[in-house]
Amino acid sequence: METNSRIFMKGNWEHLVIQTFTCNPEILKEYLPNDIELDLYQGKALFSMVAFTFSKVSFFGIKVPFHQEFGEINFRFYARSKIDNTKGVVFIREFAPKPLIAFVANTIYNEPFYYKNIKKNILQSATQKKVTYKFNKNNEISVQAHSHSKPTQKNSLQEFIVDRYIAFVKGRNNTTYQYKINHRPWQLHQIKKCKITIKVLELLPEVFKNSEHITTYFVDGSAVTIQKGILQNKAAYALEY
Repeated sequence: METNSRIFMKGNWEHLVIQTFTCNPEILKEYLPNDIELDLYQGKALFSMVAFTFSKVSFFGIKVPFHQEFGEINFRFYARSKIDNTKGVVFIREFAPKPLIAFVANTIYNEPFYYKNIKKNILQSATQKKVTYKFNKNNEISVQAHSHSKPTQKNSLQEFIVDRYIAFVKGRNNTTYQYKINHRPWQLHQIKKCKITIKVLELLPEVFKNSEHITTYFVDGSAVTIQKGILQNKAAYALEY
């Protein structure tokens, strides 16, 4: 059993809109941390835009005032460890409407975080839910879906994209950090309508502009706990906390 002293962050990640693209694998290789390689799906390199709600945030058991619920957007691609074949993700860019979150993530955890004023709106009923994330005036990511959810299909694209419990982060001096993201298996809601009025790829460097959209999922999410460790040659995961 993991002890609380090893968990540095807790919170809820919910109402996830995951829009996935395929691109030239050479574009993603420059973002790979040491001892990490691309995890291809049927020979294709994939990355995703993930818009979600982050709530009930605490660091080392302490709730951060004015940071208890907000929308967040990140871009991630799919990778795995060369040491033990553990599957995970690598972040390309992350956006949050809280300057403190962006500052701490960049300076302490070496994550590629940026400030952006993201607004969210969530409407739920017994039969459906609608989630909207907005920023830069009229830019909108909106999904309307059935309230009922179901597990991802085994050995499917759904499972490949959604079932990820590790984030690999490029540290200083060739160090690779592993963030263990502990949560129950997430489930999918069937999408009824999807409206994305922004060109999400414009949030990334220009080399991504010709990427091809392949699918969009709406995921329920859950409570999460996160542990930080270091990828090592002899022990794939050495806990720092």
